[in-house]
This record gives sequence, C-alpha cells and structure tokens, in this order.
Amino acid sequence: MFLVSPIGISEDHEGNIYVSDSALKKIFVFDRDGEYIFSFGDDLQRPTGLAIDADRKMIFVVDTVGSKVVVYDLKGKELYSFGKNGDQDGEFNYPTHIFLGQDGLVYISDTLNFRVQAFDINGQFQFKFGKAGDAWGDMSKPKGIAVDSEGHIYVVDSAFETVQIFRKDGKLLLNFGSSGTGPGNFNIPAGIYIDKKDNIIITDSYNRRIQVFRYLRGKERG
Repeated sequence: MFLVSPIGISEDHEGNIYVSDSALKKIFVFDRDGEYIFSFGDDLQRPTGLAIDADRKMIFVVDTVGSKVVVYDLKGKELYSFGKNGDQDGEFNYPTHIFLGQDGLVYISDTLNFRVQAFDINGQFQFKFGKAGDAWGDMSKPKGIAVDSEGHIYVVDSAFETVQIFRKDGKLLLNFGSSGTGPGNFNIPAGIYIDKKDNIIITDSYNRRIQVFRYLRGKERG
C-alpha cells in the first residue's frame, strides 16, 4: 500500500495505526508491523487531522475541504458528523487539526476562521476564541492544537512560527518559540501532541525535525 499525501496519524488500543491521506481521500489502517489492514472514508473530500477516543472506540476525522468532522467506529463505519462551511458557532472554514482533551472536549483548529473551537463528544458547540491579527493572542495560520493536563490550550501558528498557550476563555498565558534553526526555534511548525506526562511534541516542518518540550507544573518549577 503506497500513501500519496499522509497527513494525520493516530493509534488505537490494539496498536493499529490510522493514517489520513489527503490526496487519496481515505483513512488507511495498518497493524503494528506496518501491514495494511483496510481503508475507509469514501465520502471524505480531504481528510487531515485524526484523533481516537479509545474508551468509546471512535475515531474523529477532520475533513478540511468538507468543513466538517466525521466520526467513525474503529472498523470504519460512519456514526455521525458535525460542522459545515461558515463562520458562525460550530461552523468551519478550512479546519485542519484536532485534539481530544482529558476534559472530554474535542478541540479543533478552525484555520481560516483564525480561531479555536471546542465541542463535546457528540459534536455540540461549547466555546471558541481567536481572531485574525498580528498581535500576541491573535492568529494567522493556526494549525496543531493540544491540551495539557491542567487544561491549557496550545496552538501552533505556522505563520507566526510560535506556540501560543491559552486559557479556555481565550486569554493568552504564554508563547514560546520563534523563527530560526536553533533549539526552540521553528520554521513552519505544524503538528503538536501532548501526552499524559505533559511532554509536548512538535513537528518543526521546514527544519525537518521533531522538537520535544515539557510543561512543568508549579511544584516542578520549584
């Protein structure tokens, strides 16, 4: 099985790997040894971001061109979808990345609406923040999104080449990273993932590398 334009990747509880291919317009599933198992998502226009809810055995797929999120079971059966093109609450304009928070919410980078939107597990709109601009806290090209164990929301902005950290009310708490090639610098960063130990893993695309950071809670900062 040859992939053409792999974008998103996620793993289920059995170690199977799910990969979105935006050119082939499908989700491909491989076992832990890399052997192809099956594919699904024939109605997707451009699948990008993926997130698996292991407890509910569901996978959330961002359809960027379709301006929606489609939810399947782990066998590829469509369960439901939410979102449509627009700029109102619950609508999308070129959504790209997704993250399932430990708080049970679904966080989505609504890239060309220059904002973040959050939904419950059933796709009901909860809140949003962000706007276009060039000031701290504004967004230019929000891509990767993730949430740490204390509920802080991290947004990778590929155009600003930085990571901005927000509260749920949209207040900017901190940013890190700047343009460059040294440690902690970025060149068109895109994806981000935060694991249960608060390790922050970022794809630094044009520097052709992965960088790993860690969020330190108050007691760890000493």
